[in-house]
Amino acid sequence: MATEEQIVAANQATFRAWNAHDAEAVAAVFAEDAVIRDVAPTEPVRGREAIRERVAGMIAAFPDLELRQLDLVVGADANADRWVFSGTHRGEFLGLAATGRRIEVEGATFSRFDAAGLVVEDVNFWDVPSLLAQLGGSEAGS
Repeated sequence: MATEEQIVAANQATFRAWNAHDAEAVAAVFAEDAVIRDVAPTEPVRGREAIRERVAGMIAAFPDLELRQLDLVVGADANADRWVFSGTHRGEFLGLAATGRRIEVEGATFSRFDAAGLVVEDVNFWDVPSLLAQLGGSEAGS
């Protein structure tokens, strides 16, 4: 069973790594067979290497990204955290070519941890319609 200290440490490491734009460090908080499920229209991401690649793609799409934590709730082997993601769209993301537009989107992640304090599952909920509207995508004006 992961301890509260392990969970908080993994959460803090995640935010530091995202804000350092370090895909390897983000992936390092995940177990080898971890999975990320996302509200976005994408398939689940399975395994540490695939997670690293996903993070690298997001960093390429938003090279000035910032991830700011709003809330963190820790429970037995799990946490829920609410965050704000912001950045400038400089590369392809969710099938949209770079727009050069600045975005800010709120979301929440629910994570489960193994006994070593590594993330085994993330489930992400974020405001995709707002993101697409900010990028001028298909949900703009809907």
